[in-house]
Amino acid sequence: MARLGAVILALVGLPQGLAAQAWTPSPGVPPRPIPERGPVLNHEPVFGVGPHTTWRGGWGLELEVASKGDELVAPVELLYGVTEELTVTAILPFRDPLGDGSLGSVGLRAKWRFATSFSKGRMDAVAVIGGVTLPRSVGGVTTGGPVLLTGLAAGRESRRWYYFAGARAAFRLPKEGLNPGDLLLLNLAWGIRPWLAEYHAPDFVVLVEANGRLAGHTSVNGQRVDASGGEALSLAPAFLLSYRNVMLKGGVDIPIWRRFNDPARSEDVTILAALEIHW
Repeated sequence: MARLGAVILALVGLPQGLAAQAWTPSPGVPPRPIPERGPVLNHEPVFGVGPHTTWRGGWGLELEVASKGDELVAPVELLYGVTEELTVTAILPFRDPLGDGSLGSVGLRAKWRFATSFSKGRMDAVAVIGGVTLPRSVGGVTTGGPVLLTGLAAGRESRRWYYFAGARAAFRLPKEGLNPGDLLLLNLAWGIRPWLAEYHAPDFVVLVEANGRLAGHTSVNGQRVDASGGEALSLAPAFLLSYRNVMLKGGVDIPIWRRFNDPARSEDVTILAALEIHW
């Protein structure tokens, strides 16, 4: 796994010599020359998932509101740092697509940051992501089947610049003869801190994200539904505004290209805002 991390760090732009330092520090040299909790190492893409993890024993709470077409999703995420490299998250999404106030599926996610490289004012990291979404019963009826999530995220965070890349696959398990198509979610993000700030001052970061979505065909009782599946690409301007351990973030994800097998299907603009607190 360490060898894989070195290859990925090299692919995202980390020099080979520095990549080797990520898991073989010189004797007597501290492996963390810059603090974990600071203005540099606590940011991630707004519409994707980055490699950042919280500190051992640290908690995080995220309140999010996202609007896409007629659907409103307001998930609550609770994070806990099992170790400095492993963070687990419980997700309770409140969905209101029809105004009925029903609670959506519960999600459990784990992120393991298995490769890191620290230098003054900069961190490179790679993390693997896994999770499951569990169906809930609404009115005695189970809504959907379980969804298995796996993915990989890499990023470089520095005092001025941010670079992120991530890929997630969602395997939607069949239920009662219905086999929804699997999903592949891709994210590239670039960010800049226009004004350098210290930890005890408000900190502002601007991001531009590119998001790709590929959906497989749905099948019913083993028969493929031709009018299903497709691809879409979108661009999203976003921002991160933090003060110490509190962060406000948001963005607008705008479709720029789509190719669906269902001619009646469209891709809506997504508007997202969230408040994140760590302690």
